[in-house]
Amino acid sequence: FLITIPVVTQSVALNLPKETNVPRVTKPENVELAVTKDGDIYWNTALVPDVDALVKRLGKVAVLNPQPEVHIRGDKDARYESVGKVVFACQRAGIMKVSFVTEPPARGE
Repeated sequence: FLITIPVVTQSVALNLPKETNVPRVTKPENVELAVTKDGDIYWNTALVPDVDALVKRLGKVAVLNPQPEVHIRGDKDARYESVGKVVFACQRAGIMKVSFVTEPPARGE
């Protein structure tokens, strides 16, 4: 199912934010989640059986003060849906800060 929309040539004048590359600060309390290309979810290196189990685990850390950050590492070949489920799980659990971990492009790319 595909919807095409004609390109709009007019736009509102805005000051868009400049691209920034912020180094990741790794703290022991941060939650590291990984999504494989097959859609498997890992909490650090431990496989999480399903999204409901992820929400329960995230709910336990969401009540901590200060609340830890969640860093999501998604395989470049992972489906958007798989990563979206993890983001939605964070929202359901009440996590306030979610970041995506990427690799900077190699020089010359």
